[in-house]
Amino acid sequence: MVCADAALLAVAFVVAAFLRFDDHPFSESVLAQTQGRGLGQIFVIAVVGAVLGDALVAAVMPQGPPRPTYSRGALGALFAFLAITAMIVLLRPYYSRPHLFTTLAIWFAFVLLMRLVLRLRPWTERLVVISSADAIVRELDESPHISVVGVIDPEAHGPLPAPPPDTVLTVDLSDRWSREVTAYVSATSVAGREVRPLNEVYEEHTGRVPLGHLSEGWEIETSLLRKLPFLPVKHAVDLVLVVVTSPLWMPVVAIVALLVRVVDGSPVIFRQVRVGRRGEMVELFKFRTMRNDAEAHGARQATGDDPRITRLGHFLRSVRLDELPQFFNVLRGELSLIGPRPEQVSFVEKYREAIPFYDQRHLVRPGITGWAQVRHGYAASEKETIEKLSYDFYYLKHMSPLLDLEVLGRSVLTVLSASGTKPTSQHPSAEEAAALAREAAEDAADQRADDERRGRRGRAAS
Repeated sequence: MVCADAALLAVAFVVAAFLRFDDHPFSESVLAQTQGRGLGQIFVIAVVGAVLGDALVAAVMPQGPPRPTYSRGALGALFAFLAITAMIVLLRPYYSRPHLFTTLAIWFAFVLLMRLVLRLRPWTERLVVISSADAIVRELDESPHISVVGVIDPEAHGPLPAPPPDTVLTVDLSDRWSREVTAYVSATSVAGREVRPLNEVYEEHTGRVPLGHLSEGWEIETSLLRKLPFLPVKHAVDLVLVVVTSPLWMPVVAIVALLVRVVDGSPVIFRQVRVGRRGEMVELFKFRTMRNDAEAHGARQATGDDPRITRLGHFLRSVRLDELPQFFNVLRGELSLIGPRPEQVSFVEKYREAIPFYDQRHLVRPGITGWAQVRHGYAASEKETIEKLSYDFYYLKHMSPLLDLEVLGRSVLTVLSASGTKPTSQHPSAEEAAALAREAAEDAADQRADDERRGRRGRAAS
């Protein structure tokens, strides 16, 4: 990938020269236009910058699945730009600013296009898994780009066959291993074969955190502590974006408000108290999309085919225009543009009782849109409700500017495709979803208890 990016930059350098100078960068005509100094030095600097950019990305980001990602490409381009800028300041070569900026713009487009083409190729990561978590192994095997070719019992004894040469050994760190399995993992790693934690592989391929493998959520909090410097910057960027784009969205707010008032009557704005950061109550603003008596029998979550939603409300939800008033919540410091969606108080109380680590969602400002919304959408069953929570935890654990950009891009596609709502046959009540969450938490507790019992048996045997 490093060589490919460097080659693409060389191509972009030539293309930019034809656009700016009507000839290739090393021709006599370009030499004349640059007063005899040419573009040789800046060409070398640009190529070296591209190589350094990819090298820095490899140093700061884990490799992940064997497929190029847009985030790594964008970050590599940013590092390359910074490296090129630093070398220009130190070496002071001659260069044409319009030509250099055109080169970098074309190169960035080439970098993303190449990754788009490579991502279209079929690919599969073959795994040998050491784990007793049958459900997680089964989910991995059902993922589109994973093939589980072997499963090893963590407490296996006797000789174990070497993993096939084209596989990755994936180990469940929450299991207790026998001496033979421990030696097997060590020998595989010493032999230079790739060994990766099961949780890491699961999260990379599913975009979710396995809830049964969380230990009261401390992993999420520990991960967030490392991102504390990013949170004030994230909030500042939210405010700047909302203020700068206000000439675009405020006229839309006025038009939609008028439509709701004329078609569905008043009130135009629906207000609802939700749980925000640190458990504080937040009054959420939305355009009203339901009948006035929608919650006459108590609060319940909406589904895509909810009969309480008005005809205009269906349209507003499909293009997410009903969320526009929440920009004012962002300006008040109550919401972020991207984060876990704020939940209703009654649901939070029930989930909090069922899932010990549920409150980890409240470590950051909730968002207008989020990872769970763009990856999962509406929940159609009790199981999917819990799945959405696993996406929220993934966002909390891996929160970064690049992930926020991905969520923002997916949200824009949702708006453009008018796929904000999906017909659903059934949506769980808070009690049903909480019951399933409680069952998941009990399963996790049972798993930990089994691990402790195996540990005691192992110590007694030794």
